[in-house]
Amino acid sequence: MKKTIGFKKSHQFSSLLRNASEILYPNTPSPFMERGLGGEVNSQVIKNRFLNFEKSGKGMIGLKLFFRFLFLIVTMFPTIGHSETLSLGCTAWGCNDFMKTANVWAEARGHQVQLYENGRLADNLLGLYRQVLAAKSDEFDLILIDTIWPGVLGKHLADLSQYIPQAKIDAHFRPIVENLTDSKGRLVSIPIFTDAGLLYYRKDLLEKYSFEVPNTWEALETIASEIVRKEKKNSPEMVGFVWQGKAYEGLTCNALEWIDSHHGGTIIDSKSGEITINNPKAIRALEMAQKWIGTISPREVLQFTELETTERFRAGHAVFMRHWLEAWATTNDADSPVRGQIGVAALPKGTLEGKHSGTLGDMSLGVSRYSKNVALAAELVEHLTDSESQKRHATEHSFSPTLINLYDDPDIIGQRPFMSALKMVLLNGVARPAKLTGRNYPKISKKFSATVHEILSGQKNASNALEALEITLNRIKGKNGW
Repeated sequence: MKKTIGFKKSHQFSSLLRNASEILYPNTPSPFMERGLGGEVNSQVIKNRFLNFEKSGKGMIGLKLFFRFLFLIVTMFPTIGHSETLSLGCTAWGCNDFMKTANVWAEARGHQVQLYENGRLADNLLGLYRQVLAAKSDEFDLILIDTIWPGVLGKHLADLSQYIPQAKIDAHFRPIVENLTDSKGRLVSIPIFTDAGLLYYRKDLLEKYSFEVPNTWEALETIASEIVRKEKKNSPEMVGFVWQGKAYEGLTCNALEWIDSHHGGTIIDSKSGEITINNPKAIRALEMAQKWIGTISPREVLQFTELETTERFRAGHAVFMRHWLEAWATTNDADSPVRGQIGVAALPKGTLEGKHSGTLGDMSLGVSRYSKNVALAAELVEHLTDSESQKRHATEHSFSPTLINLYDDPDIIGQRPFMSALKMVLLNGVARPAKLTGRNYPKISKKFSATVHEILSGQKNASNALEALEITLNRIKGKNGW
């Protein structure tokens, strides 16, 4: 059971004292701003100030006694609130890395952060969050959430604009912040890293056979087939292209990129709310991907998540891989067989007239409204998402910052020379229709990924499957719209 000792009250009380001090001493720095590692106010400065106040002969005896009483209370308050335990809920992706930063913060302030890890699939975590928050449980203080969840979980989360300075909020990419702001103007979470679908490729193999990075999917098919054919004798496990083909959110992201690269829409129009998935360009894109199965992509790709995709590519058994930027650190670590042999680029266009796409995928931190330590949890969120923390997460763990200024940071660019290219992908990527559809999005995504999986596995043809999906989505939409 978590120990909760009212940090919020002590924080409000300290604010009251600080305001009183500023009124009496308008031209002197407030001692309540001078805090130690544990958040203690500087009691010696306060004591000296009160003694000087007494010697000056100003004020009434009652006021002197009042300040003496405040001094005793303030010196006692830091001992309260030193034993808070905050619970952080997240998936295995990034948890351990963020926990290192959280533990540094907690240790410096005398608190603890307890990790609640729930596997590697984001879909599993959303179900848990919905169950816990619907019960108004205080089991989680802060939670790591996907960019597509604010519409589902937002009403259970605190408005962080009430706790985090506006200047810090404005430092993030505006589109990301807007996506995390609900219709009432409440900022329900703060981004901790952003991402987009990217193409990883074996630089050494492309150079060996004199190939350029593919600009279209057709070019990727040709290059992958040719390299696999020539490498098969020495590398029998070599395949052309691996990606996330299991019927889950990851497949939604992949399929949306294929469709968008052909200018085939975004399943549902983000402005009008019209269902657009059943169109010739979307059909063509999915038919293209279906032909990959058993040719440039192994049939088992239909059960791949990010984990299996990374393992196959890192082992040196794939020419190309679609993944998020977080895979850069894993595939380039000291023990990686392909370390130093990897390049990263924008995903190919659908055709020469198509576009480079990449599904946007930031993760953010929200604070449960039912936490008994909302203010303290918000303080931790502010720390985990500030410039120093995001830079460390970028350089040490390959997470992409959500703070615009870090894309010009020489230390980050030195490690990851493709940052400028990534910035352009982030500005031109494709967003899932989650904000518009709100609580309906999980249903939409599951129906979409299941339909795409049926097409890829050969159970249904693309034309009939998308026609049926359109009918299903219209039923979800209903007469009253999203």
